[in-house]
Amino acid sequence: MKSLFALLTGLALLLPVMTGCSGESAPEAPSSAAIIGSFKSNLQVVVDTGEGGSGLDVLRSDFEELQKQAPEKASAVEQDYNSLMKAAKPEDRKTLAAKIIAGLE
Repeated sequence: MKSLFALLTGLALLLPVMTGCSGESAPEAPSSAAIIGSFKSNLQVVVDTGEGGSGLDVLRSDFEELQKQAPEKASAVEQDYNSLMKAAKPEDRKTLAAKIIAGLE
């Protein structure tokens, strides 16, 4: 009886390790369409507000993801993106952001 209890206890302890702790699958990488959508949405904020400075940090992260998931799209808008990151005037940022959105279509 003791050996049966020890065996069942051992199996109960090993089962979570053998099947994985959470049972959840690994998170999937966002699709290129989702990344492009997010990038365009964040660019639209710049078009609407002319926001710059630290407000552009989210665009940096979006662009890095775009380079990984859709390198051809990233290459197509890279020059305008770099100009946007350096633009000092809100009106210039608005114009460049709109140009990038058009380039992602």
